Amino acid sequence: MLIKAEFCIKLILTLNTRNMKKINYLLLITVVALSGFLFTSCEKEKTEVNMIVRNWTLESKTVAGLDVATNCETNSKWNFKADGTYAIYDACEETQTGTWKLADDAKTLTLNNLTAYQVIENSALKLVIEMQVGEIGLVRWTFK
Repeated sequence: MLIKAEFCIKLILTLNTRNMKKINYLLLITVVALSGFLFTSCEKEKTEVNMIVRNWTLESKTVAGLDVATNCETNSKWNFKADGTYAIYDACEETQTGTWKLADDAKTLTLNNLTAYQVIENSALKLVIEMQVGEIGLVRWTFK
C-alpha cells in the first residue's frame, strides 16, 4: 500500500511538472508574439518615413488626367533628406528648399509647415502625392 501511495504522489508531481512546462511554454510564446506586434508597428512608421527619404524624379504632374507640368517642372528632382529638409531642383536651374514632415499615419506630407499633400502611394519605387489647388482642381504629382 505504501508503494502505491508513493507511486501516485510521483505520478501527480510528474503530471503537474508537465502541465507547468506547457503553461510556461504558452506564456513565453504569448509574450514573444505580443512583442513582435509592438515592434512591427513602430517599424512601420520608420519605414514609411524612410521610403520618402531619397531623390525623386517628377514623372508627371496632372489635373483631371491631363499633364500640366511646365518645361521647368518636367524631370525636376525632389530630394527629401533624413534630417527633415528638402530641395527641389527644376530644369530651369531654380532651387526651392525647406523642411518636410510626414504625418504619423503616413497619409499627409507637409512642406514648410504650410503646404500639405495627401500621400496616395509611397513605396520604394514610386511616390504619388496630390493636393486640391484652388479652382484648378486636384493636382497629382507622380515620382519615380
